[in-house]
Amino acid sequence: MLRLTAATIILAITTPAWADQPSYSYIEGGYQRIDLDGLGLGIDVDGDGFGVAGSFEVGEHVYLFGGYSSIDLGFGIDLKELHIGAGYHVAISDNTSFFTGLSLVRAEVDVAGFGSADDGFGVTIGVRSNISANFEAEGSISYVDLGGGADGLGVSGAAWYRFTDTLSLGFKAGFDEDIVAYGIAARFYFGR
Repeated sequence: MLRLTAATIILAITTPAWADQPSYSYIEGGYQRIDLDGLGLGIDVDGDGFGVAGSFEVGEHVYLFGGYSSIDLGFGIDLKELHIGAGYHVAISDNTSFFTGLSLVRAEVDVAGFGSADDGFGVTIGVRSNISANFEAEGSISYVDLGGGADGLGVSGAAWYRFTDTLSLGFKAGFDEDIVAYGIAARFYFGR
């Protein structure tokens, strides 16, 4: 997956400028599927659910962001994750920007009415690029630390097709040592 992220970043940097900078003011929501490798138990667990996220530019280079996801793994097991944070983006070409963000993260596991929650932080760096007037690609690397040895490095990517100035549909995927997550989403831009 690191090769895919590196290829996305190289493509974004070397692609001719066909469009403006990506917007950091949007709301999105969609379906997601998750495959957990073992959970430390030597078994594979799959589930699906929904997620919502948003970002809002508060300055020329600064944005606030957040998101929530809920996944049902069956057998009365639910995973929920909430994150909020702030980030910085800067143009590296006419149509491509580098971004970084720092977030507070809350992860919760609920097993048949018994739950546990862990709080921590996340750090993300990545690249977003409007490859054409209707197509945007993004790739990122993230580190999340929930304390107690619950930390990990992951990579993710997304491809968005823009139908109008305010509506895009996309495919998203993320990978780390034990988790594969992917899904589809709709993104609504505002302030364009």
